[in-house]
Amino acid sequence: MMNNNTIIELLKNFDLNSKEGEIYLTLLQKGILSPLQLSRATLLNRTTIYRILEKLKKIGLVEEVLDEKRTKAKAISPDNFEMIVKQKESEIDKLKQTLPELKAQLTAIQGLASPETKVLYYRGQDGLKQLLWNTLNAENEIIGYGYMNWNDVVGKEFAEKLRQEVVLRKRYSREIQNSNSIDPLKTYTSVPSYDKYYSGKKIPKEKIAIKHDTYIYNNVFAFSHFIKEEFFGIEIYNAEIVLTQRQIFEILWAIAV
Repeated sequence: MMNNNTIIELLKNFDLNSKEGEIYLTLLQKGILSPLQLSRATLLNRTTIYRILEKLKKIGLVEEVLDEKRTKAKAISPDNFEMIVKQKESEIDKLKQTLPELKAQLTAIQGLASPETKVLYYRGQDGLKQLLWNTLNAENEIIGYGYMNWNDVVGKEFAEKLRQEVVLRKRYSREIQNSNSIDPLKTYTSVPSYDKYYSGKKIPKEKIAIKHDTYIYNNVFAFSHFIKEEFFGIEIYNAEIVLTQRQIFEILWAIAV
């Protein structure tokens, strides 16, 4: 049987902090309680109790009970968590519906003042997740050089989600790796049909040593690297640089196997 600490950790996935989770569990276990009784049971002051109860009532996990002219609180059935999930799904669906128009409007505003060349810098694992996610904006294929496995760089869960989006959005890519680092797709991904959108070739490191990941698409030249246990990435937005990098890639692609 799970202890309270484990359950409270699970409740954090529903945007409840430790104190809020403790209040809900206390009501669920002890039944109908007044703010004073909750304060004694949890050792939280009543001001905090009142604030937390208001939040729990708002999201549908607690209801008020009038008992002998005193207001008490009662935990709603755990079944209500299904309702919360459905509500969040509805909110996500709404975000998805508004996203295309929002992106179009923001891009139009950005285009009014953006210079022809810009450089963006990303640090850490979260930064590289964003850099990789940006490649999904490719209007045509993505080309580049591979050094590290996505699973090792950003974690397999996010890497597989990214590959699923590649298939969903039909983003084709070609990648060159050194012959001693390329692996069969089946060894690192289980995403169906991913092989239809990815093509890889290898080139001996004696001819060219690949030491970082590179992505070339639209007017973006991006690369990421791992040095001294620190991940970093850079995006350069410049059509001329991209043109040159594409030409270099095609020469290497022709001699790769």
